[in-house]
Amino acid sequence: MPRIYVDFAKLDQIGNRCKSVASKVDTIQSDLQHTIRQLDWDVRFESNINSTATQIARKLELYSKALENYQRFIEDAHSEYTKLDEYKKLNITAQLDPRIYHILGPGGQLQIFTDEFWSNYGWKEILSGAGYIGTIYSLINDIKNGKTWRDFAKNGVNAYQFLSGATKTYNNYKKIGNAVGTKTAMAWWAKNVTGLKPLGRASTAKNPFTRFANNLTNKTSPFNAQFKNVVDNFKGANGVGKAVASWGAVAVNGVLNWFNNKDEQASSNGTMSDGRVIAETITETAVDTALTYGTGIVVGAAVTAALGTVAAPGVVVVAASGAVVAGLNAGVKALTGKTTTEWISDAVLDTGEAIGNAAKNVSESIGSWFRKLSFT
Repeated sequence: MPRIYVDFAKLDQIGNRCKSVASKVDTIQSDLQHTIRQLDWDVRFESNINSTATQIARKLELYSKALENYQRFIEDAHSEYTKLDEYKKLNITAQLDPRIYHILGPGGQLQIFTDEFWSNYGWKEILSGAGYIGTIYSLINDIKNGKTWRDFAKNGVNAYQFLSGATKTYNNYKKIGNAVGTKTAMAWWAKNVTGLKPLGRASTAKNPFTRFANNLTNKTSPFNAQFKNVVDNFKGANGVGKAVASWGAVAVNGVLNWFNNKDEQASSNGTMSDGRVIAETITETAVDTALTYGTGIVVGAAVTAALGTVAAPGVVVVAASGAVVAGLNAGVKALTGKTTTEWISDAVLDTGEAIGNAAKNVSESIGSWFRKLSFT
């Protein structure tokens, strides 16, 4: 294959030279037109001076535009050769191991991971455990993104509820100050409203795996309390309203999964059966529910265990947990092209089908062997 060697510095020089000359030609054209306009009327039209000057000015304009086009062409060539050079470097790496290009190349897994991660993890998620700071940030964003009067009405209600709740909390801490001192009470209040207050008691076991297990099972652990609260909501122990809301959310999610799977069936060219649609809807809804309520609890317990034996501030635990969850979801998307829910659901169903098919094949083989034995 013939090779093309590109001197990028020289390309830059030629482009700059074209730009400089074009600018000078523009100046000459402008000066010429200015000079002609300064001539008396009778002189301008003597010996066809005005017409000749106009033609010269037009030619100068064409020369200037041609030089500008050359400059743009050179800049485009510089850009394309630069891209080609970078692509070649990636391609050389890919030739050593094609999997590397699949990971690092344009549209590769690393880019998918990065895009997916930052689309689900931003300042809102980072500040979600920062008490009033996170709430105020969300309120400002909601107001900025509001489009209809319903949005602004909802934002107004949310702002009112936040302010009334904040006032009530502040007054409660002022009352506590009567017993422990104003300075101490205000320090507690500041930690609480900024998320700097620890979430609760953390396990003090030396082994991090033991700490993780204890953070999930100890009755004094905030994560155990969260899990128990979720279960009680579904059982109705926290009131009928919360039970209806919890099961209602599951039902709505199930309906949405059903419609998504029906759309997938319609585009599958008949390869997806009605039974598969029902099975995927059930498993995806179950997985969604487990991930929605359980992921934050489990990851929070793991993050707290990793941070040590002293309970970390809530803002740190929540932000770190959000990053881990977003990273896991982005990793699954980059590796499989599916959401975490779809991947787990498909894995469960595909494994079940594989076991069923294997059992069927074994049964048929044994039956065939017995038939042959009987014939013999």
